[in-house]
Amino acid sequence: MNRTRPGLPGLPGLPGLCAPLGLFVLLALCTTARAEPPPAPGTRSRVGYLAGLLEAVEATPLAALINTSNYVYVIERNKCQAPNEGLRVGCLLEAATRNCAQTDAAAREQCRRVSDVIVTNRLSENTFLPEDVRYEIMGNRRDYRTALARELHRRYALLVAELSMSRYFPGSAADRSSLAAGIEGYCREVAGTRELSWQYCVAAVIWFIGTDGRAVTR
Repeated sequence: MNRTRPGLPGLPGLPGLCAPLGLFVLLALCTTARAEPPPAPGTRSRVGYLAGLLEAVEATPLAALINTSNYVYVIERNKCQAPNEGLRVGCLLEAATRNCAQTDAAAREQCRRVSDVIVTNRLSENTFLPEDVRYEIMGNRRDYRTALARELHRRYALLVAELSMSRYFPGSAADRSSLAAGIEGYCREVAGTRELSWQYCVAAVIWFIGTDGRAVTR
């Protein structure tokens, strides 16, 4: 059942190949870092899928989100390094599928959807944090991993702030489906005007809203 939300999470200070798990990530691979609107399926199907992703992230305890995020990070760093992006994505999808298969049947679909968002966000990190930004943070911070995670979180927050001020935001009392429709439309517009794909925009916004704006760090 859709829940009524009192409002979007508080925003911090901002500086200037397997289905269903693979669907979202494979779409992301198709338009990585390019300003393109999303391919098929149609808008209604995408909105329904986004509502399911948002519900999964909202329903998953914070500790489980952190564990899954850590798992994807470690796998990507240690086992899924490949010069070919397709091989990297395939490796991450397979690892995420195996991880979710260890859960009970009732929780498996929720795990897959959460993993879908986490893997997509992992793939988009270099888009949100370009090389020059990474080098600056790593050169000025002793605990650079935490600093990178915080900067990534602030950039997600910027998207959510823009969404809340856009014509696509359905209001703070909107149900999950209406919010998903707003996210879909906003990110479609973003993909048409800047170097950020629809999939990367959607995953970042869903993660920030679904976690109530809490910084989920590694």
